[in-house]
Amino acid sequence: MKKVLLAICLLFSNFTFSQIRINGNVKSEANSPLQYVNIGIKNKNIGTISDEKGNFSITIDNTRINELLTFSYLGFEEKNLKVEELIKLKIQEIILKEKTTVLEEVLIISTRATEIKIGTKSYSSIVAGYVRANNDKNNDIREFAKKIKLKKPSILLDVNINLFNVKTDTASFRVNIYNIKNDLPNEKITTENIIVKKKVENGWNKFDLQNFNLKYNVPIFITIEYLPKKLDEEEPFRYSGQLFGESITRSSSLGIWNSKSGLTMAMYVTVKQ
Repeated sequence: MKKVLLAICLLFSNFTFSQIRINGNVKSEANSPLQYVNIGIKNKNIGTISDEKGNFSITIDNTRINELLTFSYLGFEEKNLKVEELIKLKIQEIILKEKTTVLEEVLIISTRATEIKIGTKSYSSIVAGYVRANNDKNNDIREFAKKIKLKKPSILLDVNINLFNVKTDTASFRVNIYNIKNDLPNEKITTENIIVKKKVENGWNKFDLQNFNLKYNVPIFITIEYLPKKLDEEEPFRYSGQLFGESITRSSSLGIWNSKSGLTMAMYVTVKQ
């Protein structure tokens, strides 16, 4: 009897913890590969991103088979597919439909505008932000957010982050702009992907944003995603931080935003007002 019960328990255990691997490629309707698409189950901290050729691979527990896998990319309509449907139909090519562009409100900036820096402009050697996402089994991202308290029409000129323990020559990042809901990032309000690939070094690193025509007149969140070169790569650097303030991060594509008091990321923007 004990052997039978043991066998049943082992069978149940294997069923419960078995995993599903989904591979595919994300393209536009024009058959162009879409790089760095955020892919995941919303608010479950299970996600990944597509690579430079649009390919992706994600491991999901079979307990999530009835949930929706979301594909999100700026400038394209969000797509949601049931995990079970992806498996049964063996869907490997995901086509995203381009959004119709809506003209943005025109903001007038004074010709006598001045440049100011907003955010955290100092750092402490005892505060570190880790690059690697919590979801180690997938090629996922960790996203760091900074609230920018704009009160009048402003042009974003650059974003600056402080790094240490840098072990790579170059790195790729995505810069996102969000509106605010419940004091957390809500929806992306940029109209195109801002991908920056540049040489990085210990200390302050500046990402020039002037070519993207980013104009806002209300508080926003600006975020940084490090885009990993490959799965299980060596940690390329760490983000510097500062004591006090607030840390707002999420550890996975389309995951849950977490807010913690006592620490904040060393990150600021330069704006023209």
